[in-house]
Formats: sequence, C-alpha cells, structure tokens
Amino acid sequence: MKKVATLLFLLAFCASAQEVKDSSIVNIEQKSLALTIVSWPFVYIIQPTVEFLIYPVIPPLIYISRENLIEKGYNLITFGENKQIMFYPTINAKIGSQANIGFAYWHSNLLLDKDNIFVSPHLYVNSDWDVTLRYKKKEVLGKSIYWGLNASYREDGDNSFRNTKEGKIYSYADSSVFSNSFIGFNLIKNWDLEFGTAFNFHRFDLPNLNDSVFTGDDVSVRGFYQNYQAFPLTLSLQHNSLDAPYAATKGRIFSLGYTYIPVSRYNGTIDHNYHVIESRLVNYTLLGNRSYTMTVAESNTNREKLRNITFTEAIEILNPINIKEEVLDRRVFITQLRMRYMLEENDGKAPFTAMSRLGGNFPLRAYADGYFTAPLVAGISTEYRWPIDRFADAVIFNEYGIYGDGFSDLSTSNIRNSYGFGFRIRTPKLFITRVTLAFHGLQGVAFILTTKPEFN
Repeated sequence: MKKVATLLFLLAFCASAQEVKDSSIVNIEQKSLALTIVSWPFVYIIQPTVEFLIYPVIPPLIYISRENLIEKGYNLITFGENKQIMFYPTINAKIGSQANIGFAYWHSNLLLDKDNIFVSPHLYVNSDWDVTLRYKKKEVLGKSIYWGLNASYREDGDNSFRNTKEGKIYSYADSSVFSNSFIGFNLIKNWDLEFGTAFNFHRFDLPNLNDSVFTGDDVSVRGFYQNYQAFPLTLSLQHNSLDAPYAATKGRIFSLGYTYIPVSRYNGTIDHNYHVIESRLVNYTLLGNRSYTMTVAESNTNREKLRNITFTEAIEILNPINIKEEVLDRRVFITQLRMRYMLEENDGKAPFTAMSRLGGNFPLRAYADGYFTAPLVAGISTEYRWPIDRFADAVIFNEYGIYGDGFSDLSTSNIRNSYGFGFRIRTPKLFITRVTLAFHGLQGVAFILTTKPEFN
C-alpha cells in the first residue's frame, strides 16, 4: 500500500523531468491498447450517464448559440481602444456560507508598458467579504525580468478548518491580511526562475456564530484563536508552454518550489517555523487529426444542428459508433499532478495554516476546498474536453488524491476519488464560467457553478 502511494508522488516529479516531443497530435486511426483503455470508461460507464442527463441542458445551449451570447457578452465587458480593460461579474455557487458574488477589474498597460492589474472583491451570502489585488510588470528595463505584487484581505466571521486526523471542525473568525512580492527572469524558452517574499498577518478570533469553540494546549499551539505573523521566502522554477491560456490544446505547465516560513511568537513560544515543498505538472495533449478549435463556419453549422436537435438525435451523437467522429477526433486530454509537503522544524508546533489541504481544485472537485488536511497531500486529475461551440466545451473528469503525515504514513486507505462532467465557457484568453456535477462514491454530489478555472 505504501509503495502505491509513494509511486503516485514520484510520478509527479518523474513526469516533469521527461522530455516531451514537440508534436502532441496523435493519429487515432492506430487502434492502440492505450486508446482502448482510455476510451473504455467513456463508452461503457460515462456515456450512459451523459445520455440520461444531457437532454435538459440542450435548450439553454441552443439559446446561447443562436443568440451569440458569448460574443455579445465579451464585447460588453471589454473597454478601451485596444480592449485593454475588462470589467465583469464573478460568481462561486457553493453550499453554505462560502457561496459568493463579486466583480473583477482587469487593466493592462495601466501605469507602465506591459503591466497589468487585477482587482476582485467578493461578498458572501452571510455578509462576509474579501478583496484580492494583483499587479505584474513584464520586461523590466527592457529585459526578460518581471516583478509583481499580490495582496488580499478578508472579513470572515465563520471560517473553518477540518482536522482530518481527529475528525473535528474548528470554526473561527478570520480578518487576515496577505501580501507578497516576487521577481523573476527567463532562463531559457518558457522556463523562469522566481523569488518571492511575503508578509502575512494572521488575525484569528472566536467565531461570530454559535459554533463549537475548542480549548486546550494543542489548540493554542496550532494557532487557533491567535494572532501571529508569517514571512514566507520562496524560490521556484516555472514552465509554461500552453498554446492558449484557457483553450489550450497542447503544452504544459510545471512548477517546483521551496518555501521557508518563519512564524512570529504566539502562545508564549517562537518554535513554529516550517518548510514547504510544492510541485505541479499539467499536460495537454490533442487527440485526433482535426483542430480542436472550431472555425466560424464549423461553429455556425453546429449551431444549426442544435436549433433543431431532437432527443433521439442527441442520444445518437453519443452512440459508441459515432464517438470517433464526434469526440475522439476532436478531444483534448489533460493530466494534472500535484503535491505539497509541509515539514515542521518542531514536531507538532507549526500553525494549522501550514497544513496541506486536499479538495476542490487540489484536485478533488467533489469535496470542499481543504476537506482533507495533512502535512503531505498529492493527487492526479485527468480530464477530457471536446468543443461543442467556438467558446464552449463539454468536460468529463476523474481524479484521485491521497494524504498523510509523511511518505511512510501513506496508504491506500487514505486515497479519495472524485469524478463528474459538465460544461465550460471560455475564449482563448478569458475564462467565463464552468458548470459541473462532481461525485464521490455513490452518495456524495457537488454542484459547481464558478468563474474560476479548473486547474488554478
């Protein structure tokens, strides 16, 4: 069991070190064993489920296509002579008090040439709020050097932390401030080296609501209901060769970073420092011989089909006989590998904010963000996408995550699974929204409606 779990972690690093060929187009006429294995769950498991559920989604897709709402919406939220300003609403539908709405303001070439600023506040259903600001300047002094600043503030009266080992949920008020600055430069094509420093002011108090409050030495040592500061120092190697940010068909994203986090005195002691190693690899591969992105003519033809499609025709599209033409010839396969490992300088003394969190986009979408917490978490996510319009994709995904105190503690009993399907709406450079049904086991179901991308 430990060998299986350790292999999952090692795959993330081995895959990042392998040389990848420039061409990512695969000739699917070659009926390889790999393609048969990959296609089997789609044909025999996912396809019948999608056949049953797809019909209610067709009417809104027809309306969106017929009225060109995506193109109209994009023109509505962009401003300026060079379309350098975007202003648009954001939404994140979740069960409970984490559901929120807000807006995003993005402006390029605002203060300097080749800079951009992003501001996004959010209002939660229980009147909590937060705000995020990001600024980045490229080509400093005309060189391949960049620098930036990130900052955020939150007013959260009922934030929570789930202790996976003890099965407890700690509720607390959170009014923390986060800020970090970074500077990086290009090493070789698509590879950057980056250094960052941060000043995080953690402000935790008793929750505003009538939640359970835990007391004891372990609670105070771990930083619950305490105020303290953290000053992370990060060095990371980064790679990005995607052909488009939000409609990529080939390329990869890779990062490997080390962070040392000194923590200020709290609970009368100063021995709360810790270290973090984190890695991520996302690889995109185009399956088939046809271009993934639809042309205007193909999109218009597809819209004509959608206008008059019947239930029988919708089911026929997903018939296994037609899968090659409709899906396999125009499909992108994405694999994400992620790992985060926290090491304490003094066992049992790092604050709870140091813990690695598994869930949400890391990478179990059927679970809430940070549903599982442990010093070590790792996961693999696979996703199929195929275009149903110029700016819309259908998505099927399956992912696994594992957690533990360390490599020797990993076992198959700590593996969790998440799978599902949905739709995403995007342009090549702007992510608009995604709607997904995610499942874990036979009972856990999560409905996701958000303006956040899958792998961010």
